[in-house]
Amino acid sequence: MYNKFRVFSASHIGHRDENQDAHAVLTKPQYGEFLCVVADGMGGHKGGAFAAKKVVDICTLKWNENESIEEPENFLTELAFFTHSAIVDSQIPEFAQAQSLVCMLYVNLAQSIFMSMHVGDCRTFQFKNESFVKRTVDQSLAQLHALKGDISDDEIASHPDQNKIYSSLGGSEPPSPLIESYEKSGNVFLVCSDGFWELFTRQALGEALENIESDKDLETLIQQQLANKSQHDNTTAILVKLCSEETTGSGQTPQAQYGIKSPVTELHKAGSTESESNRIEVSIEENIDSTQIHSDLESSTLKSTAEQSSHSQYKLLLGLGVLIILIALGYYFLSRPNSIDSASLPHQKTSKANSSDANPSTESKQPIPTPRPDSNSPTKQQDNLPLESAGKSSKEVVGTDTSSADSGNIQTRRSTPDIPVSSIDDAIKKTEETLREEGGLGEDDELKVATRGREIGDSQVIKLQQFYKGLPVYGAETITLVRENKIASIDSKTLNDINIDTSPALSADEAFTLAQDEVKSSLRMLQQAQLIIFKKGDNYLLVWRAEVEKATGEQVMLFLDSTNALIVEEISLHISEGLVDETK
Repeated sequence: MYNKFRVFSASHIGHRDENQDAHAVLTKPQYGEFLCVVADGMGGHKGGAFAAKKVVDICTLKWNENESIEEPENFLTELAFFTHSAIVDSQIPEFAQAQSLVCMLYVNLAQSIFMSMHVGDCRTFQFKNESFVKRTVDQSLAQLHALKGDISDDEIASHPDQNKIYSSLGGSEPPSPLIESYEKSGNVFLVCSDGFWELFTRQALGEALENIESDKDLETLIQQQLANKSQHDNTTAILVKLCSEETTGSGQTPQAQYGIKSPVTELHKAGSTESESNRIEVSIEENIDSTQIHSDLESSTLKSTAEQSSHSQYKLLLGLGVLIILIALGYYFLSRPNSIDSASLPHQKTSKANSSDANPSTESKQPIPTPRPDSNSPTKQQDNLPLESAGKSSKEVVGTDTSSADSGNIQTRRSTPDIPVSSIDDAIKKTEETLREEGGLGEDDELKVATRGREIGDSQVIKLQQFYKGLPVYGAETITLVRENKIASIDSKTLNDINIDTSPALSADEAFTLAQDEVKSSLRMLQQAQLIIFKKGDNYLLVWRAEVEKATGEQVMLFLDSTNALIVEEISLHISEGLVDETK
């Protein structure tokens, strides 16, 4: 059992106008408990620093309200909703866009409990000395590309979609906090903002942390990594190192066992404009004077707030847990066509389409960011550091509304079955069984694997595509999250009432020839047309789908009704800034 820990922290403004990060180390030394908090204000959004500070203030308040944390998972989940509510309810016009991301690590040495909660892309890492053990999974589009297997874990930092976050505190939607538990397999924990972890590859990070033995070491490490960069985000890290020593008497109380007599103490840092670092060290050695516990805290600001935020409506959301793919589903596979059927993927609609039924489609409420490589960026990593993103934008929260209200829009159903599985294939089988039991699939429907994402820690994401009588159903996807040999969640967008004839009245050539009159341009087929099932409003249509090039050179994805060649949907395959083809 670990019975001694040291904590070091540092924060640097980076190359920003202000430090929108905030952090705190909150302790209950009489119980061997502490909480590390790193909050990352949404960069570039007015009020980011305010939101991050609010997160730390509310965490401090709630921490001090409890003598000891009896149910850590519930406590951490509640903190996510309390802090979200506090930001939303601030009612300060100048901070109307205030949002924050957060990561927290709770440790109870007496009970050997190590648990984290995060929203967004702040991370908790666990190492065994310098060897990587585990980390949290970001709620960003770049992380989803890595889970899908399109990029490596180390390439997340430099990916164009790294700044696109799909869960935050203080946004228009409640957060989707993710809880992670850790075994005693690692003795080093790191809680940090993305500004810190982006500076290292996974291997380099473990090696760098192994050499940190003081708060000054951590501050120097950050400064060294920023020295050769022309631009970088705020950078904040809290490093925890655990070790074991002999203890006496298994029947001792936590107070006696840890030899700690001091009252609750907290270290609180928020929004500094210069580099800061602090250290906490706690040992079980007997006769430790209370002043030794925080020997380096004279320069720290002790904070305690009296703010209360108890919004019962958010307590009802405590069971939501993992919503990784649900919120980002519309953005998940924009980078390239699906390995089974790219027709199933939601796309940005950039031009108005005619309809073969009475319901005209509408534009998406929010534009879809399209991942694309930077043609000028290097493709190999050098000096054991990740590629630096050239001009990475400030963070932005992306939503879920990726298709028009009546086109391919399928309601998402979520379940957390916690079903044990023996393998990924077993998880796929049990996912389909679960959906059938819940009435999510019809008699003529089946699921096929689209992608098996790369394993990240103990988590792996599987995407499944619905087929009706052998034809893919547009937008009908299921995302299964497997964690620690169990199905942790199933986010399904499937249909169980499809009943149409799958024999087209027009061939693909006939349909696209007739469509030329409607688009007033010649059409050159870029790929073989595919027959799919398309939900339009309350109707199901048999549709031909293919990528075509118009006489102007514009490339679009056309969806044509197979009975009359009317355009059901038209999606541009180009984006601005140089007309980069999203399929390449």
